[in-house]
Amino acid sequence: MPTKVLIISDTHCESMAQLPQKIVDEIKNVDVIVHAGDYTHIKLVEELAEIKIFYGVYGNMDTYEIKNRLPDKLIIKLEGFKIGVTHPPEGGPPYNIKKRVKNIINEKTDAIIFGHTHRPEISESENILYLNPGSAKPSIFHPQTFILLNISDNLYPKIVKI
Repeated sequence: MPTKVLIISDTHCESMAQLPQKIVDEIKNVDVIVHAGDYTHIKLVEELAEIKIFYGVYGNMDTYEIKNRLPDKLIIKLEGFKIGVTHPPEGGPPYNIKKRVKNIINEKTDAIIFGHTHRPEISESENILYLNPGSAKPSIFHPQTFILLNISDNLYPKIVKI
């Protein structure tokens, strides 16, 4: 049976009560939650970790409490696939972000999950699948989005608009 992964980033909220309802509803249907940083409040980290298998990294907007609890990068293995996760933690302009996150992960991976830009993206470069779920926070510049990733014989990501 495929593993279903909810990928979110840049939620910028205090708790699950402030997450969009579509994300809260989708949590019930997945096996794993991956958050690529910028929670902005430790309560959201704790709530997500209580309800599902949870992997998370901190982002540039996160508090010291979150930065002390979570790493700046992770390598996770799901269904035989090696997946890197980072925000990037230093923030900065979005230019060359794929090169930056690849350098942060600094390991051979099948995919890299990242956030920060608030722009959803699924792309491939040099045999690495890059997944940016966008932002769950409303913005006039970008749609509210997340990624659903089904993992079986391959990685099957889909951007979902909220």
